[in-house]
Amino acid sequence: MVLGKKLNARKIESWLERSLVPVEPSPAFVSELRGRLVVLRGSRMPSPWMVVLALSAMLIIIVTWFGLGLRLVLALLGLIGLVERRRRSTEA
Repeated sequence: MVLGKKLNARKIESWLERSLVPVEPSPAFVSELRGRLVVLRGSRMPSPWMVVLALSAMLIIIVTWFGLGLRLVLALLGLIGLVERRRRSTEA
């Protein structure tokens, strides 16, 4: 190939047709591949690290929701205190 010469699409397609030849896999390879897929899709026990990760994620979610609830309760108590303080100052 000469430098600076443009390649057209037909030439590239012909090169690819010559170099990429489809190959039929052997039946043994296909059955082994299917066997591996079946094994990987759920017959194994989960890794201990995955269990630890799932439990820690659940704990973080629970603590986050508890913190949010506690903040809402404190905000509500602050509003009630503010309203009560205003009521006392208007009565006096």
